[in-house]
Amino acid sequence: MDDLLRRWVDGWRRCRGLEPAIEYDEVFAVVLRLPGRDRELFARADDPAVVDHLVAQASEGVWLTVTTQHGDEIARRLRAAGLQTFAEQKVLMSIDLADHPQPEPPTSYELTTETDGSLEYVRLLHHGEVAARGLVAIVDNDAVMHDIHTDPAHRRRGLGSVVMGALSRRAIANGARTGLLMATTEGVHLYTKLGWLPEATMVTATGSGGAGPVRGDLGAVLAGR
Repeated sequence: MDDLLRRWVDGWRRCRGLEPAIEYDEVFAVVLRLPGRDRELFARADDPAVVDHLVAQASEGVWLTVTTQHGDEIARRLRAAGLQTFAEQKVLMSIDLADHPQPEPPTSYELTTETDGSLEYVRLLHHGEVAARGLVAIVDNDAVMHDIHTDPAHRRRGLGSVVMGALSRRAIANGARTGLLMATTEGVHLYTKLGWLPEATMVTATGSGGAGPVRGDLGAVLAGR
């Protein structure tokens, strides 16, 4: 799971315009500098010793995400240690892009694409307005999809499937073979229908400012130095 998580994190941070993750023995540390989410730590393992050690690193503004096959158990462990877990557990998913459906857009919708370095953008326009959109970061053989969104006024028309298909087409054209994404609970239903497979649950928690001391290089990252 460590390798799959590393690949997803690298594509995800590119989609968000973030600096490369800093790798430590136990985590991938990503700097976001967002209100309430200054840093996020992605645990490289879910065994109890690692999770318990990382609990001390999660403080106010620092998120801890554990990728695991035991989402509910990990969530209980984090809460028991005093962290606040998010109600929604995300899902890390993958697909062989060669198997991805590629439906055509409905009549009256125009598909547009744009390339920016390793990023590919897809938009569906309706009378010039963006009805649905998404982007993908292509890193070596991987295509990490992100920010798949359909405007509420245009939902239930299959536009999300069209966007995903177009992104997979662009990724394949650029040499990618595997699709990766982090799905919300709602998104899992769409992606499963398109052939995506769940790999693991992603449990996220944050502290309330009362975390224990952080030592070494990781402490410097969390302090913003």
